[in-house]
Amino acid sequence: MPEMGVLRFITENCLGAKEGKRVYFGEYRHQIDEKGRIRIPPKLKAQLGENPFITRGSNNCLIVLPEKDAVRIFDEKFRSLDLLDPVNSKSVRLMASSGFKAEEDKAGRILLPQHLIRHAKLSKNVVTIGAYNRVEIWSEENWNAYSDIGDEEFDECLKTLPDKRGDKADE
Repeated sequence: MPEMGVLRFITENCLGAKEGKRVYFGEYRHQIDEKGRIRIPPKLKAQLGENPFITRGSNNCLIVLPEKDAVRIFDEKFRSLDLLDPVNSKSVRLMASSGFKAEEDKAGRILLPQHLIRHAKLSKNVVTIGAYNRVEIWSEENWNAYSDIGDEEFDECLKTLPDKRGDKADE
């Protein structure tokens, strides 16, 4: 049964606080106000720390990371790139220029830049999810369309995950 392999993987690897890893789980539904301000759900906010880094993600979502993790990830991904190569330069420019260090106002809200609101197609209802090593912010409409899959497709997704031994979850 594929779920058992995934549950074992999550318990043995993902929840590994012993390694000091940050792992994000959950789905939180809330709203963005007319000025483009949101609140990060408290359970996720506690892990993200003050002034998280927010940037564009794939599938029209936003990625939220602790600032220290964002610096480390950018450094790992971009350090060895030939920045004179136009394709590499474009990737670096698009990711770095779209991100910002978030700051909360006195009411605990973060003002999102308009270019990120447009990218994620955020209007009123927002879904913030824990996505293992990052937090993502989605428009409710996009998240519902993306995550509305049947049991069979869900099981197929689970089969692609390795278990602790490196085998596929259903093997």
